[in-house]
Amino acid sequence: MLHLQVLSLTHVLRFKSHDLQLSLLLDCINTYKMIQCPLNRDCCHELLGHMPLLANPSFAQFSQELGLASLGASDEDIEKLATLYFFTVEFGLCHQDGQLRVYGAGLLSSVAELKHALKANDKIKRFDPEVTCQEECIITAFQNAYYYTDSFDEAKEKMRSFANRIQRPFGVRYNPYTQSVEVLSNAEKIVTLVSELRGDLCIVSNALRKIHAQDDTVDVESITNLLHSGIQVQGDQPDQQHQ
Repeated sequence: MLHLQVLSLTHVLRFKSHDLQLSLLLDCINTYKMIQCPLNRDCCHELLGHMPLLANPSFAQFSQELGLASLGASDEDIEKLATLYFFTVEFGLCHQDGQLRVYGAGLLSSVAELKHALKANDKIKRFDPEVTCQEECIITAFQNAYYYTDSFDEAKEKMRSFANRIQRPFGVRYNPYTQSVEVLSNAEKIVTLVSELRGDLCIVSNALRKIHAQDDTVDVESITNLLHSGIQVQGDQPDQQHQ
């Protein structure tokens, strides 16, 4: 276990980009007085706040994609990504069953800030990466604003859109088979990746065909459209540097 207090959010992002199955943990336990402060981390913060969410595949992927987006980015863009990490993974809120729920570990492990956030309706705003990345990260007092999404998938899609506009000369992806980050910098590497994806798509197609044969209520068109939108090359959207 590594002491997270000596690491910046930038270090955390780079760590997350390499393996979403690992996490940095603290092995200390704070006193009652210290748990009133939002970012006095201890093992309760890590194990009760972060680890259950990282067991959720959608959230784990979201956390890793934040880390991958930081690789090769400028210091300015890394700072923006770190801020987005702060207001989602640490202080994020989410709608569930028509109610606003807290999922950020910083809120879940701080009694005082949790009460403050739930009462501060005027400070709760919809998560918009372009806006949220400009927010000040406060570690010694309550936040000036909190951000929510309707689902983890919504946050993930918004982050993907934001990351795609970060200027860098290559793409990256985490290869779960080799457990390493691959730099996609030429056509040969793209062809190799597409070949791997084709195998996965064959599995999906075969499974979908079998399910549809047993249940004709399955929305095949919706799933097909989702696949098409995922592989669409957006050549009409130039890669622009965030201002």
